[in-house]
Amino acid sequence: MSFDLALLIRAFWLGNWRPWLAAAAASLAVMIALYLAFQVVAGLWPVYRARFVQGVARHLQRAHIYVDASRLLTLNMVVALLVTIGALIASASVVVAALAALACGVLPRLALWWLRRRRLIALRQQLPDIAMLLSGGLRAGMSLNQAMAQSAAEVPPPFRQELELMLREQRIGASFDSALAGLERRAPLEETLLLCAALRISRQTGGNLAQTLEALADSLRRKIALEGKIRALTAQGRLQGWAMGMLPALCAGALALIEPDAMSLLVSTAFGWATCAALLIMQGMGLYFLRRIVRIDV
Repeated sequence: MSFDLALLIRAFWLGNWRPWLAAAAASLAVMIALYLAFQVVAGLWPVYRARFVQGVARHLQRAHIYVDASRLLTLNMVVALLVTIGALIASASVVVAALAALACGVLPRLALWWLRRRRLIALRQQLPDIAMLLSGGLRAGMSLNQAMAQSAAEVPPPFRQELELMLREQRIGASFDSALAGLERRAPLEETLLLCAALRISRQTGGNLAQTLEALADSLRRKIALEGKIRALTAQGRLQGWAMGMLPALCAGALALIEPDAMSLLVSTAFGWATCAALLIMQGMGLYFLRRIVRIDV
């Protein structure tokens, strides 16, 4: 509800108090709503901050990235505020500003997921070389810890960091099994589980660990090569999935430039919002089934 100041002054001068009472009631309602919203945000903020700091700090430590999580939270909030204000000024739409704020809130988790995925891929690619280095050290007469130290000196990160952390944990009193369990927790890969199982079984029961590690390295190399061939053969299907996912958005943008009046009905009417929701659901289902088709487990 909007009020004209000139009309309010004229009503006050003529003794008509109803517009003034309506304006006061509306102002009071807005103030109460803002107060309640502030109380809700003040109550939920400590919980969100604690969960954000703990979760982000845990993921950063596993990736050996030593950054203060509270500073990242502050930076994220400042960036979200600036982006939201910029989107509100540029589009003059509360919906667009809310979507921009939501995107800024999701962005840190997406960045962490991307960093973690890159690290796991790098660890997976290094595992055959690690197994061969450990096998060579054992055949040269070294102990397992000496072979791990030599391997840590020769391989690049990120597996160098994992081996150095394992050796550091053992030097401060941790057992070999707990160090292997930490490696499995930081790198939850099938290949890491196989390597740790071979090391753990050989440590407990004995046997020719060097030969076991050589066979494991050969199997891992064959598996990685086969998965690379599968990715090459299914690259066309993945590209088609990206094209199908981006085509509706590109077509909608082009039509919005050509026929803005007709396309405005998609975001200004209930039927248009229902059409957009149905389109998003069907697109999501199509991309999900297409990914299931091109994803082949080895």
